[in-house]
Amino acid sequence: MNDYSTINRRIIRRRNRRNRDKVTIIMQILEYLACGCSKPSKASLALNITYDRLIHLLKSLEDAGLVKNSINGYCITQSGLMLLEGYRRFMNTLKALNIMV
Repeated sequence: MNDYSTINRRIIRRRNRRNRDKVTIIMQILEYLACGCSKPSKASLALNITYDRLIHLLKSLEDAGLVKNSINGYCITQSGLMLLEGYRRFMNTLKALNIMV
């Protein structure tokens, strides 16, 4: 009986877990890097994203000029900080209007 209840809890947790869209993941990456530069392996664990997917996203962000790769790892650029601030203002506006995203 104990094994069955454990399995049920796992299934319920999976159903309640919401998948993140790509925009949310990118903004979480920028939010994380806004606190300081980070190596991809550490960021992968903190953001709960696979290493390969994170590397792919970081390369895209680097091509867009939002992050840069340095000796200390990936760091957010001024453009990335501006985008992050605009996103925060947008989300706060939606929240103030009681619009669920």
